[in-house]
Amino acid sequence: MLAEMIDLLSDKGKFSTEQALVLAEAIDMAMDNTQLVTVPVMDVRFEALNSALERRFAAIDMRFAAIDVRFAQIDGRFAAIDARFVELVARMVAFEAKMEAKFERLTVRLVIAVLLSQTALGPVGMAALGAAHRALSIILH
Repeated sequence: MLAEMIDLLSDKGKFSTEQALVLAEAIDMAMDNTQLVTVPVMDVRFEALNSALERRFAAIDMRFAAIDVRFAQIDGRFAAIDARFVELVARMVAFEAKMEAKFERLTVRLVIAVLLSQTALGPVGMAALGAAHRALSIILH
């Protein structure tokens, strides 16, 4: 190839043989040292790609961190709701016990009222009142 290049430079380029020889050798050396796809160029491209991927993964990691924060907030809200629900259940149990006690007192009062009304009927009412009194004193003591 070197001979063809020297002929071309000297015939068509009108260079002297010495000039054509030097120019051909320089071109040949340049082509030998030329890397069409150079390792440094590929390294730069790979590094750019790697940097772009790292940025994207970092952005995704930030999004996941934000989602984790939101889930933590939601968990906190659920914990507050659970605490309120436990408090509400405790209040309902206390209210139910209170209403049960009131209902029992009301029942006792109604029985006494019925017995007192029966007292007006005579000895039968008095016997019923005595029996109720004995039963209530056994239950209440």
